[in-house]
Amino acid sequence: MPYTLTNNDAKFGVSALSTGEEFFALLRDCFDMLYREGVTQPKMMSVGLHMRLVGHPTRAAGLERFLDYVLRQRDVWICRRLDIARHWIEHHPAAG
Repeated sequence: MPYTLTNNDAKFGVSALSTGEEFFALLRDCFDMLYREGVTQPKMMSVGLHMRLVGHPTRAAGLERFLDYVLRQRDVWICRRLDIARHWIEHHPAAG
């Protein structure tokens, strides 16, 4: 499964992000771009989360805002890596 440090709460640990609002804006901007591109070809956005980082209330508030934002959009599937793997196995099985 794709894993990226771009949309990752690890940025809190290296002081690249300070607030939940910054995290929300980062995730929202990525989502918006992929959502527009997804009109012609499906896209997937991976968000790296670690309880010890995003689990702080001020940071979790940014994640909550992002999830609320995404849930207001049409044709979006929020899932776990396991769900994606099961989807591919069922709908796009490996040849042979």
